Amino acid sequence: MKPIPKRFLLVDDDPINNLLTKMMLKKSFKNVLIHDFTVPEDGLGYIKSEPSHNPLDGKTTLFLDINMPTLSGWEFLKALELFDTSIKERYNTYMLSSSINLNDINLAKEHPYVKGFIEKPLNKTSLSKIF
Repeated sequence: MKPIPKRFLLVDDDPINNLLTKMMLKKSFKNVLIHDFTVPEDGLGYIKSEPSHNPLDGKTTLFLDINMPTLSGWEFLKALELFDTSIKERYNTYMLSSSINLNDINLAKEHPYVKGFIEKPLNKTSLSKIF
């Protein structure tokens, strides 16, 4: 039986950060499946097309940027709140941001769908705290 891959969804308008995050994830885990979106609305569309992208054999880790031009990370989460619970509970969401705004960090700590706040760029130390 094949091991279940760790699944990741990256939503960040910065393609270079997505590339760096993908490189870190591939370097850190043997078996990964990564989808990334630079347009937050496309990421929401991907999530909404559940369950075809996210089978019930484990959760997907969502790394979500806060400051994006068309839809902020907070607006993304508000849109996600409208989705069926069976979809939302398939994700562990982490805010991955360069924001040093204490308000953003505190909002991430208090948000019911957010597991934590991670400062960009993603690194081995951050990953070891999650996994």
